[in-house]
Amino acid sequence: MYEICIVGGGSAGWMSAATFVKVFPKFKVTLVESPNIKTVGVGESTLQGIRRWINLLGLDDHKFLKDIGGTFKHSIKFTNFYQQDSGSFHYPFGTTVGPNANNWWYKKNNISSIELSDYAESVNPLALVAENNRFEKDLSYAYHFDASKFGLWLKDKVCKNKVRYISANVNGYYGNFITLDNGEKIHADLFIDCTGFKSILLGEYLKEEFISFSDILPNDSAVSTHLEYKNKKQQMNPYTECTAIQNGWVWNIPLWERIGSGYVYSSKYLNEEQSEKEFIQYLQRKGFDTSKCSFNHIKMRIGRYKRFWVDNVVAVGLSAGFIEPLESNGLFTVHENLISLVKVLRRGNPSQFSKDIFNSDMKLVFDEFADFVAAHYALSQRQDTQYWTDNFNRQYDIDGVDKNERYGLKLYSREFFRYEKYNFLDKGFHYIAAGMDFNPIMNEDFNPNDVRILCEQKNNWKKKVRDLPLMFDYLEKKIY
Repeated sequence: MYEICIVGGGSAGWMSAATFVKVFPKFKVTLVESPNIKTVGVGESTLQGIRRWINLLGLDDHKFLKDIGGTFKHSIKFTNFYQQDSGSFHYPFGTTVGPNANNWWYKKNNISSIELSDYAESVNPLALVAENNRFEKDLSYAYHFDASKFGLWLKDKVCKNKVRYISANVNGYYGNFITLDNGEKIHADLFIDCTGFKSILLGEYLKEEFISFSDILPNDSAVSTHLEYKNKKQQMNPYTECTAIQNGWVWNIPLWERIGSGYVYSSKYLNEEQSEKEFIQYLQRKGFDTSKCSFNHIKMRIGRYKRFWVDNVVAVGLSAGFIEPLESNGLFTVHENLISLVKVLRRGNPSQFSKDIFNSDMKLVFDEFADFVAAHYALSQRQDTQYWTDNFNRQYDIDGVDKNERYGLKLYSREFFRYEKYNFLDKGFHYIAAGMDFNPIMNEDFNPNDVRILCEQKNNWKKKVRDLPLMFDYLEKKIY
């Protein structure tokens, strides 16, 4: 019997355990969790890829959302990233629809009153669905939920009586077994490191090299809290809002009972006291009562390990690496890592080649996503504080970052200068680029008919959106 030992609980640990229970029911699974770890449910924002993992396990989101205080999500909304008061634009899920989305730039070039937010709304109906607080279950969506509650739900509803649970601390790793502070020795064929930023097995015991992303990503800290709704029906948006402020950005994640919010910043410019003060000032400007809020400060290690699978240890979640919370990637690498791991383990005992290609694939996942997040800062024109001025002047090693021709900073620049159009419309960069007025098109070969079709398409979508239920109403009727 193949034996798995997961070290660490939380959402990553219990998502790992649930994966093995559901996909490999003959595996013997043990989970060791430290009794000293405190979880903080600030609200987790996910991407649509999580539904691949949920479908793999055969879970029903209409059954688990209620238990974990979850809501649905169609998009990510970015506010004031382009300039200090530039307004908002969406990065909706799903794919572009209709004629070549690049033709929108002709519309922008010829109609000066067109706002940058119009791009997503003209090429993807989910931008309009999200902006109008509607929900369409037949289109692409993800979730907002309390990540700690999700982990506990998986523990109780999926893993109960199928996973051996041990509350103890690991005090030694010896290849094919670990020792615990309760005196036990746990043997396993494969260890899954879900110990967060500590990365106890991969980082501390195996001494795997850590590669920082600080050269392209500025933030390393966050302060979070919970907020009460003032008007639940209006404030329960089907999108995560990310708002750029003085020294970073603020997330807003609407859960069923409350709103999760946090300020992501760089400790180079703020200490914890200053960040909390700026965060409170922002929330109060938005009309929130912060008098009863408690604040949790988080230090983030931004980067990834050189390898994720070393010997018989696989790191999942924060123990493998972290990019930063922008673009809702906290659980993204967890479910992508687990799906890739399933593909390897279903063949049997993994060979070294299987481990090597797993590492290569996960490296690409992290590096592409890091470049994508970096683009949000690289394309910003803000210079209203030292933080944004330094970001504006940041140098990027464009020549050195794409040895594997990943879709990242180098290809973004090629699309802008060489190709003069965005080629990968199934990915998200073109939404961010449009929201930042990063226009690759000259006015050659202008096709007014395509622009007319884009306008008609948006008008037709607007009419259909009115018939959709508000997300709050859908949740109240179908789930809560």
